[in-house]
Amino acid sequence: MEQIGSVRRISNMAPEPWRETERRPPDPDRLDTEWENLSAAPAARGLHFIAATPNAHRVVKLNSFKVNLLAFFINLGDIARNRNMIGKTADAMGLRTEPDWDDIFMQAALQPDMWLGALDALASQTGSGHGQLIGVGGAREIPFNIVTNFGPRMIEHFAVSGWGSDSHNFRVAASNRHIERGFYDPVLHEDHYDRVIPQLASTAYVDWCEEIGIPFGCQTNLVIDNFGVVGLATLRSRQDGRTTAAQRKIFAKGATAARRAVRLQEKLEGEQGKLLAGAFDAVQVSAFIIDARGQLLAHSAGADAMLAAGDIRQSGRSIDAAGAPFTLRQAVQALITNCGLDHVRTRIATADERPPLVIEGFRLPEREWSLGRLPHAILIANGPRRDRAGVIPFLSAIYRLSPAEADIAVRLFEGKPRRQIADERGVTAETLRGQIKHIYLKCSVDSEAGLMRLLAPILGS
Repeated sequence: MEQIGSVRRISNMAPEPWRETERRPPDPDRLDTEWENLSAAPAARGLHFIAATPNAHRVVKLNSFKVNLLAFFINLGDIARNRNMIGKTADAMGLRTEPDWDDIFMQAALQPDMWLGALDALASQTGSGHGQLIGVGGAREIPFNIVTNFGPRMIEHFAVSGWGSDSHNFRVAASNRHIERGFYDPVLHEDHYDRVIPQLASTAYVDWCEEIGIPFGCQTNLVIDNFGVVGLATLRSRQDGRTTAAQRKIFAKGATAARRAVRLQEKLEGEQGKLLAGAFDAVQVSAFIIDARGQLLAHSAGADAMLAAGDIRQSGRSIDAAGAPFTLRQAVQALITNCGLDHVRTRIATADERPPLVIEGFRLPEREWSLGRLPHAILIANGPRRDRAGVIPFLSAIYRLSPAEADIAVRLFEGKPRRQIADERGVTAETLRGQIKHIYLKCSVDSEAGLMRLLAPILGS
């Protein structure tokens, strides 16, 4: 079970004496962090890193290390290797206390970019080199795979090697054997792996795990539903050793909290479709909200009227209609397929000599840290072309632009110079540049030309 922690260079500053920005009673979780940094400091002196541990919301400076507990981006193999020794020392001295797992994982559910920090805390507390959250099967098809202290090439190699099946992957095999027997969420570990490895069709994945240092660990399923499986795991090297009963007990406590957090985040993601439908109702736009499987998440009141009139057919959670150059189902498939289209347009025939419907589909920008339940695409019937009064909330609903950002995007599309836009909006050129950068980021484009191509089907010429 293998996103990824990564090093971020913030500045090159001369080492400075250790100091704290706040004076508070020491706690063992922070002490763990400080010891980790001390162990890594000789190898990376002169750099600042952003990192995360579970408890504090404060900044600690250690030589030239900056530990900011709002995000986790460390990817140093030395830290992963030293963590086990440091944890054992803390245990021997009676300094380690178990963190509040509900607090850690619920924060991740509400602020998903904190998942790396939560997983790293679980790995640290169990003496493991890596923590992992992965979605597989069903509609997920591994849309997310978050692993701490892991390089991107390892993730890519795993993906292209086809090791996701139980005929090659001992972790998947152990899980499937238990699911077949009606045990859906036990904590599985090395003893279970030992039983299934001889039955694998190939040892390629086993050998690879040995090569990169993750032959051991434990795992459990957090969610199993018709959308797929969400799994939690720790991955360990031979130096870390096989998991102990005490470590698996800690893992089980963390997994209970992680399970609640995943269900909460999936619920929140699922509600996004209804929120989008409400936004389209507010601007009187007929819209269908589609998930990653091409199924209907929600639709606006105008879209409901189209279903009632029979212009578009609904079967279960799928929609279809005859059209050219695409049927509605073909348009949906083009939007949800990997490497598919970002925008489609098709004409749907109507009955009773009414004018045909023009349906436009838009693939929504991907959002990091999603568990796969967010709206994936939107189908708009006769969108608000050239309607500048209605297009601002329209763009806000689709691309999560603020009203100011949507207004700037429209002005850019109209060809206005940036200096004129800044004057009209009463902001400095520097402020406008920052706002435009945010627009690019939210719309998943990297230039003004890309933004114009994105807006052309919506705003028209």
